[in-house]
Amino acid sequence: IKRYFVTPKESGELCLLSCLFGENGDILFPQLSDALHLITFSDIAKRYLAARGYGTHLCSSEDEARDAIISCLDRGTWPCLFTGSDTTGEKGYEEFFTENETLDMERFSCLGVIKNDRRYNAVKLDYFSESVSALLARGEWKKTELVELFHEMIPGFHHLETGKYLDGKM
Repeated sequence: IKRYFVTPKESGELCLLSCLFGENGDILFPQLSDALHLITFSDIAKRYLAARGYGTHLCSSEDEARDAIISCLDRGTWPCLFTGSDTTGEKGYEEFFTENETLDMERFSCLGVIKNDRRYNAVKLDYFSESVSALLARGEWKKTELVELFHEMIPGFHHLETGKYLDGKM
């Protein structure tokens, strides 16, 4: 899985830039370049650990990683288990925009801008609000009901259900 890595500082700067320079409805995102490219979660973890003064010790199982923690810390390393993605909701890559959106890639040298159409479908918005209110009033709901509602509301929404969840892998 490839993701764009944004540090907390960069994230804060992007939010500030969005507030200062974005127009109502605009979404600003970093334009990829040689300096800002797609990297794996494992590379992000390795960079984070290195920034915290640790090397990485690659493990082949959760048990091995748990058993190695003391010896790794003594050596200045951190046990890491990197696995393929098989959890619900994971995507092969993160998209900042789709082909159906209007982009402005010229306004800023390092930021792209998604120009949102400020019009919305009031009937669909009311339907969504009423549907969520009905679920809340009922006091219980199933995940499938929420997923179906999002499929109705969001064009191009894709949800991969594997029955596995990220918190179960931690």
